[in-house]
Amino acid sequence: MPRTPRKPTRAALSDRSDVSVYFDRVKKLWRAEIRMRQDPHTGRWQVKKVSSKNKNTFYAKLSTILEELDQGVDSPAYYTVADCVAEFLRDQLSDVGANTRDNYTRVINTHITPYLGRHRLAELRVADVLAWLRGRKPHLSSRTLRLVLSLLERAIRYAQVQEMVSRNVAELARLDQRGRLRGDQPGRPSKSMTLDQAVAVLKAAQGTRWYAYLVLAIVTGTRTEEMRALTWEQITTDGEVPTIHVWASVREDGDTKTRRSRRSLELPDLALKAVNAHRAMQAHERLVAGELWQDNNLVFCTRKGTPLDRHNVLRELRTIMRKAGLNDKEWTARELRHTFVSLLSDHDVSIEEISLLVGHNGTDTTERVYRRQLRPVRRSAATAMNEILHDLG
Repeated sequence: MPRTPRKPTRAALSDRSDVSVYFDRVKKLWRAEIRMRQDPHTGRWQVKKVSSKNKNTFYAKLSTILEELDQGVDSPAYYTVADCVAEFLRDQLSDVGANTRDNYTRVINTHITPYLGRHRLAELRVADVLAWLRGRKPHLSSRTLRLVLSLLERAIRYAQVQEMVSRNVAELARLDQRGRLRGDQPGRPSKSMTLDQAVAVLKAAQGTRWYAYLVLAIVTGTRTEEMRALTWEQITTDGEVPTIHVWASVREDGDTKTRRSRRSLELPDLALKAVNAHRAMQAHERLVAGELWQDNNLVFCTRKGTPLDRHNVLRELRTIMRKAGLNDKEWTARELRHTFVSLLSDHDVSIEEISLLVGHNGTDTTERVYRRQLRPVRRSAATAMNEILHDLG
C-alpha cells in the first residue's frame, strides 16, 4: 500500500488563517484554498483555489498567487494575454480614429494573440517577450515591430491599472529606433564615478548655483528630467524627516517615467544643507532679476526663473567636470544617477532597496540597466550617503 503523503507544513503559512493547504487523496492532488473576501449580503466567502500533482510546482504557484494578492493584484486563474489585449482593444481605443483602431486590431490579432495569447498574464516572463520579438523580427519592419511591442506594453499597463498583474514585462523588452532588441547591439557603456571622483566634482561645484543640483542627483538618484521639473513644493525641509517628493518630470505628459518612479526619498544631511543654501541663493537671484523674473516655483532654473533644458545642464556639468580634473566629454547627466547606484552598492545596500530608491518596478530593470554598477549586497540611502560623504558635511 503506497504511503500517503503528509500534509506539508511551511513557516510562511503558519500565521495565515486565510490559507488552507491539504492533499486530495482521491485525485492525488495538492490543493490550497485562499479566502479572498466575504459577500456582505450572503456572508459567503470568495475562495481562490490552487492545485497541482507536483508538490514543488504547487508551492511555486501558491507562492506566486499569495504574493500577487498581498500586492493588491487579483488576477483570475485563467486571465491570459489574449484576454488582456482584447480588453485593451475594447476599452482603450475610443479616442483614436477608425483607421488607427482597425490597424491596431489587425496588428494585435496577427502578431500578438497567435503567439502569446495562451500565456497566463501573471506568468508571462521577459524571456517570453524577447523570444517572441526575435521570432517576429525577420517578418516585420522596424517600425511595425516597435508598434507591436508598444501595443503589448500599453495593454499590460491597462491590466496593471485594473490590478490584474503586478509588473509590465513588455517595458523591460525595449527596441531602439532600428527595431533592434536592447542588448543585441553594442552601445555606449554605462559608467559611474568613483567615490573620489564624486567628491572632487562636488568640491568643484561648491559655492556655485549648480552645487545643490549635483548633490541631489548623486545622493538621491533622481533622473535629470525629474530634477528639471522639481518644484519647491516637492521638497520638505522643515519636518522631522527632510524629504524630496519625485512626482513629475519634463517628459511630454509631465509624469514620471513609470508609475513606480513617483517616490518620496529622505534627504541626507549633505543634501539638506545644499538645498537650504540654494534656496537663499535663488532668493538673491530673484531680487537681482526684478521684473524679469518668471516665477515657475522651480528649484532649478535659469537666473530669470525660466525652465532649464538638457543643454543648460550638460554645458554647466561639463564646466564643473573640467574643474574637477575629469574629461568632460566622457560624462553626461544620466551618469550622476549611475554614480548613486554604484556608491550605494559599494556600501552594501541591497539591490531590492536600490530598485525602490531609483523608482524601478523591480530588480530586473535595475540589474539590466545598472549591471556594471552593482555589487552583491543593504540599508537606507540617506543613512548610507551620510556615511559615504560625511567629510563634505
